[in-house]
Amino acid sequence: MPDQNEKNRKLNAELSRALMNDVERLELGFATYWRQIAAVAVIAAIVVALIFWGFSYSRRSAREAAFTLADASTVTELTAALDKYGDKPGAAAARFRLAKLRIDAKEYAAALEDLRTLIASAPAEPLLGNARLAEAYLLEIMDKPETAAGLFAELGRSMDLSSTLRAEANFNAGRLFIKLKKFDDAAAALNRAVNPDRQSAAAWCSMAHSLLLALESGDFGPYKPAAKL
Repeated sequence: MPDQNEKNRKLNAELSRALMNDVERLELGFATYWRQIAAVAVIAAIVVALIFWGFSYSRRSAREAAFTLADASTVTELTAALDKYGDKPGAAAARFRLAKLRIDAKEYAAALEDLRTLIASAPAEPLLGNARLAEAYLLEIMDKPETAAGLFAELGRSMDLSSTLRAEANFNAGRLFIKLKKFDDAAAALNRAVNPDRQSAAAWCSMAHSLLLALESGDFGPYKPAAKL
């Protein structure tokens, strides 16, 4: 008999559950599992809080890096800023300023290292092009005219650079090749410079044209221009 009573009790419980509406089932579930539900809710709240804290910290850190890199104006300040934030977006421009300060201070080897570190980071144009031109100018200052002329010529042929930077590079390649008595190379570079595709390169075009005329007139030594096809 007790077994039958127990079966009847369980049957009545199942029947009552089946007759509950959704709200009643939810209330019953909450009453039964409120500890587990509360624990999950607390964990979810912590996760959300951590996500928002991380986002806020990231924005604050990026802002601090940008201001530090932009405000640095001496070799000491720039070096410290780059040591701390060398992988941040403003680092490339800061390193370019550092190289310029070192060039002004005649610290050429350190400036060349800064420029090559900057170039290796592949910053966006026009900073990359300007850094590579600065490297070529610096090599000339360091009494490496052949290396500088080769780099200028390489930049003058690069279609990744703007027409103005290409014209500047070609003019300087021609100028150095003339000093090195490599007149054919000089003429090739100067001819590239006198045909810019934008008006912004007109000044370099004019200087290249004048230098090319002087070269062809023999002002720098015997030179016979190659026959044009």
